[in-house]
Amino acid sequence: MTNLPLPFEDVSQDRDDTPLPLIVATRWNFPLAHVQTEDGMYYAVQDWIVGLIGVTNEQASKDWTKLKKKTSPLWRSLPYRASDGKTYKRPFTDDKGVYVIAQYLRPLEVRPVLEEVREFLAAAGAFVDEIRRTPETVVLKGAINPDEAIDAAIKAYRAQGKDDRWIQARIEGKIKRNQFTAALSAAVEELLTPRHFATATDDIYMGLWQRTAAQLKKELDLPKKANLRDHQPMLALHYQGIAEEVCAHKLGTRQELTWDEARDIVKMVANFIGKQAQQTAELLQMDLATGSPLLPS
Repeated sequence: MTNLPLPFEDVSQDRDDTPLPLIVATRWNFPLAHVQTEDGMYYAVQDWIVGLIGVTNEQASKDWTKLKKKTSPLWRSLPYRASDGKTYKRPFTDDKGVYVIAQYLRPLEVRPVLEEVREFLAAAGAFVDEIRRTPETVVLKGAINPDEAIDAAIKAYRAQGKDDRWIQARIEGKIKRNQFTAALSAAVEELLTPRHFATATDDIYMGLWQRTAAQLKKELDLPKKANLRDHQPMLALHYQGIAEEVCAHKLGTRQELTWDEARDIVKMVANFIGKQAQQTAELLQMDLATGSPLLPS
């Protein structure tokens, strides 16, 4: 381990590689001890809570005890060198952990820093992954309300350079995706697994674009775990949403289908919509799935 600063050590935010939690600590002028481990940077939980809501160290420790019962941020005990020069074992958490803590803490009227930090983290895209992975935890338990969750996603997408038309298509596509997966689950007799949904998604992509999700990610030079739809052009999102919405309609009229029968419906719809998508691609001379120009025939 390296980088075990005093809690009051200043961290410059001029460096491009400065982690976001340290930028927050510097911007709002509070100490944040941090330790570089083999698993990445970890941050002192106590410092983070004190900095956001202005409580004492003792109260921050009590707040952390309550938070641990409600949340499950990744954390570990690491050496913490206090201002008295002594070193103690204190809880540290990673970047996702500090974001979760920020979501669960309640702002105090006497210290509006927490709400300001939330807005800053949202604009920087820090909440998006938590909202995507655990919406029931982030929203339903009151860490942020649905409007805040939507606003956070919109701000984060804008920070990535997305315009409002693309953002609208992405949000509408998410709704249609949920309709599709719900209809698929209801129509098929057997219990579906994530692998089934991944296969059905590839059936959509093959019908529309003649490529799987993995092939499209490779063309776009994306990591395997990246969300493909966050990197596709608006027209791709529209056509994928149309295909999934039509699939949901067709599946919604059927009951007790086998998995293979359901796949046949998905493939039929995707191929039908795919013909229209191909005509649009030729008209625009653009590969709709990736946004790349079509090669001359």
